[in-house]
Amino acid sequence: MDNRHLRNFREEDFEAFHALVSDFDVVKMLASWPWPPDPAFTRARMTTPEVKAGQVCVIEVGGKFAGSIGGVDGGLGCMLAPSFWGQGIATWATQKMLDDGFRKHGWKIAKAGCWEDNHASAAVLRKCGFREVGEEVAYCKARGCDLRGLNFELARAEWEKQQVARP
Repeated sequence: MDNRHLRNFREEDFEAFHALVSDFDVVKMLASWPWPPDPAFTRARMTTPEVKAGQVCVIEVGGKFAGSIGGVDGGLGCMLAPSFWGQGIATWATQKMLDDGFRKHGWKIAKAGCWEDNHASAAVLRKCGFREVGEEVAYCKARGCDLRGLNFELARAEWEKQQVARP
């Protein structure tokens, strides 16, 4: 769809970005985001070196802030506003970030993870060709406890095979 774009963060994204990370259903699926939400933390995440380098982007749909996705040194992470769930946007954004990482940045492998109870993210990763490679227990700041997470990987060679098979 041509109404979907990945773009750099802008100062005017703060309100929408902070609203996104003020939704507990979103933040409980992330490891390092605080609860309750902290505006200073949100603002700091908009100005990291990775954001400035274009490795963490805004997902924009129809001119609206839908979420963000990062691809830093082969590690992928995505968050999407609930009003955009179930529309294939996370899959599309993940595929775009993989394309950028493998083609432009020479990644050899992409890695991602999600909490065991984040079935939607696990489905997106599998749909994009990732395979589950293990589990680990890690701390979820928003939930205030340790959780079991699933680790996924996608090797460049496997990604290249998908590109040939994709119409």
